[in-house]
Amino acid sequence: MPTGRKWRKKAMQFHICGAEGKISDVEEILDRIKEFCEKERCEGQIFDAGLVFGKSHVLSAYEHAKRAFDEDKNSSKSLATEILLYASGERQISSAIEKMGVKEGTTEFCIVLIGEKGLDELVQHLGLERDDSVLDGDFEKLGEFGISKEEIQTVPGEKVFDLVLERVAMVDLLK
Repeated sequence: MPTGRKWRKKAMQFHICGAEGKISDVEEILDRIKEFCEKERCEGQIFDAGLVFGKSHVLSAYEHAKRAFDEDKNSSKSLATEILLYASGERQISSAIEKMGVKEGTTEFCIVLIGEKGLDELVQHLGLERDDSVLDGDFEKLGEFGISKEEIQTVPGEKVFDLVLERVAMVDLLK
């Protein structure tokens, strides 16, 4: 999978979906993604959907991550990891993994695929069932994401989830 400036040379499709299921071993699920992506010549990521606020949240993280690679300002070696970094609103990869990484007991997932095709095949390969509704945000998730009640009260109700997008954008300033 191309990294760094090579992303500009070959436009890749970006796919997002939600999924549900049980996993018995986190390392195994990560190995299955790696195996699938090596075979399909793509790049993938999975994280806990518990702190995802819709597809726009993850799409914004992708756009920021891609820009970071294009400008050689990336913090990780892979675009998929950089997406997790931005989606979490964290500066450090270890903090991003701790916040939004898949853990034992996770049952709702956000799956990202950067490549020509294969999102549904990847979900099936992981033994999960597609359910995009797990990506929907709610007020309870805002607190878990680290957004205070005071912050929530400063914006109109229909704009409250934009606070998450601000956190995604803030990663650039924190780097």
